[in-house]
Amino acid sequence: MIELRIRPPEPGDGAGIALAWCDFAEYYREIDPESFRSPRRDGLDAWLEGGLLAGGDDRFARVADLGGDAIGFVAAKFMRPHEDADRQPVREVTLPRVFVNALAVQRRHWRSGAGTGLMAAVERWAGAREAHLITLDTYAASPVSVPFYERRMGYRRQSIVFTKRLR
Repeated sequence: MIELRIRPPEPGDGAGIALAWCDFAEYYREIDPESFRSPRRDGLDAWLEGGLLAGGDDRFARVADLGGDAIGFVAAKFMRPHEDADRQPVREVTLPRVFVNALAVQRRHWRSGAGTGLMAAVERWAGAREAHLITLDTYAASPVSVPFYERRMGYRRQSIVFTKRLR
């Protein structure tokens, strides 16, 4: 049996993470084609790989590796308290926190434990950074991601983002 590993990104991961990104985009485009689109694919692997490999103490990235192939990734950022924290009514901006920018797993590997492993890695990193909370957003109408975050990972809904199409 091939073992799933969660590891730092490496050069050469681009093709696998680009496939996960495109699967992510296609899934959401199927749900809501007015809000989502397919990304331009030429150079996508290099663009994604470069973003994940770009370091910094406040950035976190991990890849889900299955038998040497990158099948998914997570990218997150540590955020310090807002510079005007003492004037902010929303408590979370007054605290050190982590924001998950992206989580994507190749569709054929959904429910393999890759997403759970990637999010667990973010949570460990956030804890080591003494973050008080993790925030992220997902599409409210997703029958996959909403239960994943709520039931599987223990996150709770906190806010609603409204949109109104003007053209």
